[in-house]
Amino acid sequence: MSHEVETMMYAGATPWHGLGTYVGDEPLTSEDAIIQAGLDWTVSKRQLFAFNESSGAVPVEAHSAIVRDTDDKVLGVVGKNYTPIQNLDAFGFMDSLVDESLMRYHTAGSLSGGRRVWMLGKVGSSEIVPNDHVDHYLFLYNGFDGKTSLRCLWTDVRVVCANTARAALVRGEKTGVSVRHTRNAMENIKEAQKVLGLAKEAFDDSAEFMRQLADTPMPTNRWVDFCIALVPEPATDDGEEISKRARTRVDNRRRDLTGLFLDGTGNTMPGVGGTAWAAYNALTEYASFHRTTRGSQDKRFESLLLGTGNDFIQRGTDILREIAA
Repeated sequence: MSHEVETMMYAGATPWHGLGTYVGDEPLTSEDAIIQAGLDWTVSKRQLFAFNESSGAVPVEAHSAIVRDTDDKVLGVVGKNYTPIQNLDAFGFMDSLVDESLMRYHTAGSLSGGRRVWMLGKVGSSEIVPNDHVDHYLFLYNGFDGKTSLRCLWTDVRVVCANTARAALVRGEKTGVSVRHTRNAMENIKEAQKVLGLAKEAFDDSAEFMRQLADTPMPTNRWVDFCIALVPEPATDDGEEISKRARTRVDNRRRDLTGLFLDGTGNTMPGVGGTAWAAYNALTEYASFHRTTRGSQDKRFESLLLGTGNDFIQRGTDILREIAA
């Protein structure tokens, strides 16, 4: 298992990254999911001290340490206004969706020694073309480093190939919910439960856009233009020359994307090949499995949903949105 994953569980189908402990197919409550994922611990905010030879321990008034109570591990250093959101509280506000059979917990775990925790909950599925389905998930993410807010994002996973990406939405619209770690954070979480109603609308919009892509032809000349826009020509040096290394890197990325467009997983299905939907799938498969990401598979997962992998997919999605308009 990846060194970044501390503990993890999954229910139902094996996650695309192949990590975690299988716990069965029955829906779990947040309390059960937290126990199965090894997240049944709390953190506390403790006094920090600085030490020197003359005065010994000196309290650091402006900052505190966030410490895991089960093993006294320091997870982060935070400011005086920081209030930790415990795992049970962070995940528990979704339980009403589970109780009403609107969502089921799929994956939960901790990364980097407990500094970050996350959960995936499945909330539905859409058929883009016959026999080609996309599953919809809520992605809940929290951290104890003083920098990471509690976030809930909308995520799509194409079933046939497990390509993973944030829901294909217009940039900046209905992208999710974010809650800062402050004294009134729990009140904000209660408000966030109401905002989760945005998820269905977001997934409907995403599926409609994907179907629009499937109705948009992608002939060779349009694909070439897409590749050039997505992976532009490398910058020149002072002598107006392109380095051999930069040239090779760009050519390789375009070649890999083209191979996935023509023969990627699920792209030869009826209704998919030769369309902008195949281009989108090439984009997400490249980001999910081929694009260079520093670190391990779970680092790639974080990048897809929160980092440069998401930025790459969003850039390609914006280009395809213009093509399909």
